[in-house]
Amino acid sequence: MKYLQFRWKQRLLIVLLVSITMSILMMGLELTDWAVNINQTGYSHGDNDTKPNIPPILMYVLPFIKEIILIGVPLFLTLIWIKIVNIIKRMSSHNKTKHG
Repeated sequence: MKYLQFRWKQRLLIVLLVSITMSILMMGLELTDWAVNINQTGYSHGDNDTKPNIPPILMYVLPFIKEIILIGVPLFLTLIWIKIVNIIKRMSSHNKTKHG
């Protein structure tokens, strides 16, 4: 519990910034020709009498891929950002002690 309260404002700000950035990028993706083409043609899982035209394994795998993308990508970007910030802090503190 102590770790959750440690610098929570900074960590929350980082997560919010990454989430907002990803949302803006997703909104921009919606305006591309590729997305417009998908929206116009649509996607059919099959008629009432026919089976879906995708392999059955994909029906189970695709939801996990969606979760990985929507949760994993912002998480990965946040972890990279935190690592970069920590490296920069270490370099600056190392330079201060070396020159000071």
